[in-house]
Amino acid sequence: MKYRLNLKPYEVDFERWEINDKKERELKTGKEPFDVKTEMRELLRAPGVFQGLTEAYDALKLADKIEACQDDSIDLTAEEKEKIKKVFDKFIAREHNPAAGQIALGGPRYNELIRRVVEMEEVSD
Repeated sequence: MKYRLNLKPYEVDFERWEINDKKERELKTGKEPFDVKTEMRELLRAPGVFQGLTEAYDALKLADKIEACQDDSIDLTAEEKEKIKKVFDKFIAREHNPAAGQIALGGPRYNELIRRVVEMEEVSD
């Protein structure tokens, strides 16, 4: 059995402080693109997720496969799906500590990506 992951970019709302031309801080809001391939690549390549060399190498190969995909979706094996779920489980469960550069996976920015991973469509080989 294979599983289809939707790789289409989507938009997320943002709210951040920026310095304007008058050197004043102003709150900017809007929408920005969320590149699913880039995020998946970064998550799969993150340190501290996998226990050993072989597991980390397999995740690296999967990250490369996703990045190289030219289509709007990619078909994954059950083993590849489990690797992705392991990464997501790790990042969802970790402590949220932005001061230490540690962000827990969740919230408006990642909700759609989480849905896509959990709700991967089963496709026949």
